[in-house]
Amino acid sequence: MKKPFSLRGGLLAAIALTTFCAASWAQGNIRTVLFVRVKMGQEESWKAAVKDYAALVKKAGSDQGFTVWESQSGPSQHAVVWYSSKWKQLGEQDPKLKSVEADMARLLARLDTVTDSLETWIDEMQPDMMIRSKEVPPYVRVGRTRVVSGKMDDLKALFRDQIVPAVKKSGATDYGVAVARFGTPSNEIHSYLGLSGWGELDGPIGAEKAMSASEFKAFQAKLSPLIESTEWSMWKYEPELSYILPAK
Repeated sequence: MKKPFSLRGGLLAAIALTTFCAASWAQGNIRTVLFVRVKMGQEESWKAAVKDYAALVKKAGSDQGFTVWESQSGPSQHAVVWYSSKWKQLGEQDPKLKSVEADMARLLARLDTVTDSLETWIDEMQPDMMIRSKEVPPYVRVGRTRVVSGKMDDLKALFRDQIVPAVKKSGATDYGVAVARFGTPSNEIHSYLGLSGWGELDGPIGAEKAMSASEFKAFQAKLSPLIESTEWSMWKYEPELSYILPAK
């Protein structure tokens, strides 16, 4: 559900409350995604303000990071993504940002004037269904799957036993599966697959790439009774707007 967006309470929570303890772009199993819609004609102003925010937290020496993505399909929007290792971190502020509070307030005021709305999803990543590299992929294909009532355990088993092994066999370097916790119906699974670009879609990708035609047909026969629908979307990484901690 969309709701009015106040950056003082929204983007501050999205960007300033994330704990990253390593150089990995995905650290911790609690993932929060803040979808941001920018006011018409204000795209460049929004990007400039977020870029300044990233520079500010870097200057402050923050131990917290975030990535920003631009939608390549569906509604025109951005997504601010971060990972936490504990639920309590969603309500804690980074003490290193205390020294830049005044500058932060000015940036948030700028962002308030150009941002239209937000939507927040909080998911729990499944560690046994993940493939992670140290680099952020240039693109991700995201799947939003609605699960048939009472079939969540069956679908998770299918992911563990067939989908994830096949994705690994396909050569994918970034893949993840998350169960919805807050912000969307609880019978949803959200997945992502790292891609180099649109060109990868010219052939089979993910699990399909690792299966023969007959194997993939048999897999789809197992999958179909477990899900109501799957919605696919594409997102492009925006490194100039993101804050990734350097390797230690």
